[in-house]
Amino acid sequence: MKTINAFSLIQKEITRSISVFLMIYIITRAPISNVYPIFAQQGYENPREAIGRIVCANFHLANKPVDIKVPQVILPDTVFNTVVRIPYDMQVKQVLANGKKGSFECRSCSYFTRGF
Repeated sequence: MKTINAFSLIQKEITRSISVFLMIYIITRAPISNVYPIFAQQGYENPREAIGRIVCANFHLANKPVDIKVPQVILPDTVFNTVVRIPYDMQVKQVLANGKKGSFECRSCSYFTRGF
């Protein structure tokens, strides 16, 4: 009976060691998806820097010209549209989460002051 318990203990220790090794490997291995802006957005409580620049401007669109169209008059409690155009080469590809090249995605966010 003692040999069965010893074998069981050895089996549990080996299983535990393999589990710990796999957990450490998975935690320390940086996934490819960390380079995408959606993950960068989750890291900031306030997406503005002290100088007012949006943190995403530090990435690939930092020096691109921007064309913004907003209404000249906005009434209180109304919904309105803004159009933001960022010209870029349509042939440019980006690396997708699965490692393949896909179409380039460009998004914009509009931030307004409190009480706007």
